[in-house]
Amino acid sequence: MKTIKLKAVIPALCLILLSCGSNDNKQQSGDDLNLDAVINSKSNDPNAKGDNQCLLDYQTKYDALLSEADVLKTTGFSKQVLEVQYNKVLKNPEHHEFLYKFKNGRMGKVRGFNREMELPDVVVIRSIKPMSLTTFNQSYQEITEEQMQAANEALTEIAEGNTGDADADKAMEKARAQNVSKDAIRKTGGILTDNFKEVSKGYRRLQDLGDAAVWNVVTSELYVLQNGVKFEVRVDISNDTEKNKSVAVQLAGIVLNKCK
Repeated sequence: MKTIKLKAVIPALCLILLSCGSNDNKQQSGDDLNLDAVINSKSNDPNAKGDNQCLLDYQTKYDALLSEADVLKTTGFSKQVLEVQYNKVLKNPEHHEFLYKFKNGRMGKVRGFNREMELPDVVVIRSIKPMSLTTFNQSYQEITEEQMQAANEALTEIAEGNTGDADADKAMEKARAQNVSKDAIRKTGGILTDNFKEVSKGYRRLQDLGDAAVWNVVTSELYVLQNGVKFEVRVDISNDTEKNKSVAVQLAGIVLNKCK
């Protein structure tokens, strides 16, 4: 049970400290397995990961995986209002992203704010990483109350240094080096886990896209798994989430055609 609790909350602590790696190599439960995805997967092994070498080769060239021409054609937007940005803040290319931003003057609301403001239209390709089908299914589903309670309990254990988990201990060492207090970890971690729960309510599974795919209606993000490798496409170009989803699916199809 302690391992499950830590899995639920360590990512939140990692976001605070930017110090943790992937936990995908740890034992996962298959309770939420998508059987259709197993059947469609090339490996037919729900715990296999990293077999799509083509996608992994694009970790250092996200802009080539989803080109400017692809984005212009799919969105119908003008190059005259386009800005691009390659974000490589962290060394690990799993955390890199290539962003296409259009200044079309769209007005809309940002989550958490009531008033309308001018919003850029954004397309992002990012987060190519090895991931098993089991982990994919567990990662992109609504968080339960039991998991929230486990996460809050784990936050206390982490803050007190009572976990015995290598990732948590590493994060706490980083926290002490940065003079982050126990109360700050509890408070910030609690805010993050609450936000995770709210975002998790937006996950919707899609059919006939890769081995498995999930669209989030809250964040306008599409998560796709193909042969043990996951990538993400974010499309926020409209106040209509269905239009965002449609464009995201088209762009994901372009990616998959390059790396089936």
